[in-house]
Amino acid sequence: MGETIGIFSAITGLVVALAMVCTLIYAGMRSQSALLWLSGALAAAALEIVVLQPSVEPVLQTTSVSILLPLAYFCGSQAIRLAAGRKQSSGSFVAIIALLICISLVVVGSGVENVYQTLPYKLAAAMAIGDILWCLVRIRNKSLIDYGLLVAVTGLATIFALRLPIYPTMASDAPSLYGLNRPEIERLLLAMVALVSPAIVLLLVAKVLTAAMASYREKSERDELTDLLNRRAFERMATEMKDRSGVVILCDIDHFKRINDRYGHRVGDDVIRAFGQRLREICAKAARIGGEEFAILVPDGSLAEAVAMTSVLRARLEDVRHLEIDPEHRLTASFGVAAFSPDQPFHDAVEAADKALYLAKNAGRDRVATHPEGLLAPREAWRAA
Repeated sequence: MGETIGIFSAITGLVVALAMVCTLIYAGMRSQSALLWLSGALAAAALEIVVLQPSVEPVLQTTSVSILLPLAYFCGSQAIRLAAGRKQSSGSFVAIIALLICISLVVVGSGVENVYQTLPYKLAAAMAIGDILWCLVRIRNKSLIDYGLLVAVTGLATIFALRLPIYPTMASDAPSLYGLNRPEIERLLLAMVALVSPAIVLLLVAKVLTAAMASYREKSERDELTDLLNRRAFERMATEMKDRSGVVILCDIDHFKRINDRYGHRVGDDVIRAFGQRLREICAKAARIGGEEFAILVPDGSLAEAVAMTSVLRARLEDVRHLEIDPEHRLTASFGVAAFSPDQPFHDAVEAADKALYLAKNAGRDRVATHPEGLLAPREAWRAA
């Protein structure tokens, strides 16, 4: 008896400690609600362990576990869902879980055999476990953390399945088919839970923190106004192009200062935002590197492909309309294009594209120039293309 109580106390302390860790991390980040759900699951599990101690009355055990067991797994399923980037469970799913718990509570003490008293809440818990496994299986491009979670949760589901015929149908002194009585099986299963649960918690915390760091990095490399990459991200891409070939395009919205002076900075921001949207539509590797300056990276592309891309961009920019801009005011941009290769470093290509852009603007704007050929197409020929 003392050994069983000692195991219960140790596992309870461990679960409570893990719940506190998750709560503290959530309080520090204030943006990862998966950790709050995980704390709820651990709190429910800790209470369940307390009420399963031998000193607690059987009726109170059954009543409490009818609520706490499915609640723990349900909170865990919501934590997994949010960590996997999915929405929380639907209202109908929650309603079914709640209904099954209520049915269990109604039949407790009604004279129905114990095995039938526990079936509804066990079914609710099984639904939550199935939801967890379904979410983990559906994750695309699984990481090592995802595979670890899948293995650990499968282990926890196995322990749950082993518990089904034991609580509360097995008398304390009744031997099972394997010669073990209920207290002995309790200790064995609790030891298994003590091994699996911390692994799940730590893996889930690692997944949440990894996703948070990736999100912070993504935000740090995005331009707030256009949602394009920013200069920092563009410079990072430059280091990745060291041994590759391709084309870099620099572009500048023509007479942008006049737009700001005549229509105001709010309208100017709208123009930049609209141009950024058109860049995103045709190129994944586009960045805003200055006020009205943009850069486009075309890995493994040719000068001809880059020039064709600038033609599409020019046409789409001309289609931009703003209620506060004079309809006669045609929005245009100038482009400088240069190729890079392992023999011609990317940074040299950026400087060459900048010189080509300068040439295009000096030639009258609304043009594209390449390096080293020079001015490629005058305004009229470009529009005809």
